[in-house]
Amino acid sequence: MLGIHAELVAGSDREMFLIAAGPDHEVAVAAKHLELLTPLFSKSQPPGGLVAPVSWSAVVQLAATFGSAWAPGPRLTAWIREQQVARAGALGDRLAYVPPEGLTPRPYQVAGALEIARTGRALIFDEPRTGKTMTTILGLIEWAASRHADGPVLVVSPASVVDPWVEAWQTWAPHLTTVAWRGPKRRDLLGSADVYVTSYDTARMDAGVVTGNGRKSLRPLVDLRAAALVVDECHYIKNPTAARSKAVRRLAEITAELGGAFVGLSGTPITHHPGDLFPVLSCLDPGAYPSKERWVNRYCLMLPGDYSGDILGLHPAAEPEFRLTILGQHRRVARADVMADLPPKVYSVRTVELPAAWRKVYDDFESQMLAELPDGSEISVMDVQTQYNHLTRLASAAADVEITHGPDVDKQTGEPKRHMHLHLKAPSWKVDALLEILSERCGEDVPAESRDAVVCFAPSSQLVKIAGAAATKAGYRVGYIVGGQPMAERTKTIAAFQASELDLVCATTGAGGTGVTLSRAGTIVFLARPWSLVESLQAEDRGEGDMNATRGTEIIDVVAKNTIDTRVRAVLRERAGQLADLVQDPRIVAELLGGRRMADQERAA
Repeated sequence: MLGIHAELVAGSDREMFLIAAGPDHEVAVAAKHLELLTPLFSKSQPPGGLVAPVSWSAVVQLAATFGSAWAPGPRLTAWIREQQVARAGALGDRLAYVPPEGLTPRPYQVAGALEIARTGRALIFDEPRTGKTMTTILGLIEWAASRHADGPVLVVSPASVVDPWVEAWQTWAPHLTTVAWRGPKRRDLLGSADVYVTSYDTARMDAGVVTGNGRKSLRPLVDLRAAALVVDECHYIKNPTAARSKAVRRLAEITAELGGAFVGLSGTPITHHPGDLFPVLSCLDPGAYPSKERWVNRYCLMLPGDYSGDILGLHPAAEPEFRLTILGQHRRVARADVMADLPPKVYSVRTVELPAAWRKVYDDFESQMLAELPDGSEISVMDVQTQYNHLTRLASAAADVEITHGPDVDKQTGEPKRHMHLHLKAPSWKVDALLEILSERCGEDVPAESRDAVVCFAPSSQLVKIAGAAATKAGYRVGYIVGGQPMAERTKTIAAFQASELDLVCATTGAGGTGVTLSRAGTIVFLARPWSLVESLQAEDRGEGDMNATRGTEIIDVVAKNTIDTRVRAVLRERAGQLADLVQDPRIVAELLGGRRMADQERAA
């Protein structure tokens, strides 16, 4: 009869030794099953068994795979019991750390902090504006105290929230020295602080790898040897092949080797399907998840394809095991659960018609990928993504065509490739709708006490600038938040808006969706939705900066009739369904873009 025996390697709490005993054919089958687990097993030295990093995930998978044949030894059994106690939340319900006077964390923040402290490794998927930053700070302080951990904390975040992170640490943990890791002299900061906060781009540069000639590139963040790593907006590393993802995973591996803590934060942890979650799982427990392919094959439902399959969601048969592998290491708090007095978002759609001339341009381009503009010029395109981008622009405003050649070269002809660029211009039927909304919210005829501030979003900076110019011409005070803008200018715009010095902020969803608080806004207008679910949800929450707010936010989508706008919204709902399934909160898809009732109205229109 087959027996799978495992024990912690003598003198180590990070590796386990595994040996199979039984008939040769059963041992051979067991070896094949081990290849289906997510951890990698290597031959032991001396030979005779296998060695793998010890992890809760490995233990869960071994037990699920081999059942009664699985027999952990005494030391490994003790380790498993410790994990069970910690993950079950049976280690108390109060923080030992007392925040500075006047600061009182909410009960759910205390619960999240304790979850971080129990294992030192957690994924916090609370909705935006629920105070994940404070939860994380309190949790890491508690973890460090209970483990007597000695070493700095490293926070990696989008550049726009580096300063807010520094401020939060200084506010909630003034006994720690916190600095922003940036600037040409940042290496001089090594050893000067307890907490370092840096951006993804800086982390990519400062967590370098060995170059081809054997010389090491500068990698001061690797030399930092952080005792705890925080990855904010961890969906930024969803692409495991991207340089910033590799840098963050490298830092996570070093922290794990030191027995340190890891916290991944995101209100939108996946943007397409559960496969997006793998990179942050590999940071949570590098030894348990060394290969995306192995994790996807074990836990995801796949639709086979010619080159790579499509991930449809978690595999129903494997989902219970997957959720057990992250027991006690993840949570989701919804705003509706913790802020009972907060009014809900109110959604509405304003449908606009394309002028006849541009209707023909749009329809011709959609059906033929070729169209003649009213001025006689032509646009054509072959790749689907460019077609979608052009359709989104043509649904919003008039446009001019610019033709460029190169720098890429056609492989068949050897000639520079021909590229067509659409440049939006007035008139914009969507901007006309925005002006109507502005007149209703903050126009001259609106009583001063009833006037409302507005934030306008679109993926295209061209459309945002057209909107701002039209609003300025109409007499409104306008500010901008767009890509490539100096941080000082962005900060000045936000401050002016919050101080009632601006009526409208025009922002791109990429630049204005993260790390920006525009809580004075009572109305958010989307001239177009981005394809990204993350950018869409983040932008919606810019008007909900105060957790004690007493009013909701009206979200208005300006949708061009019979255009790609409707298709984008359908894709966002599909992606929201994947996120809802992952975090087990059906309200996400039920409420997105106004919920099912709004979707029915759109279909009727």
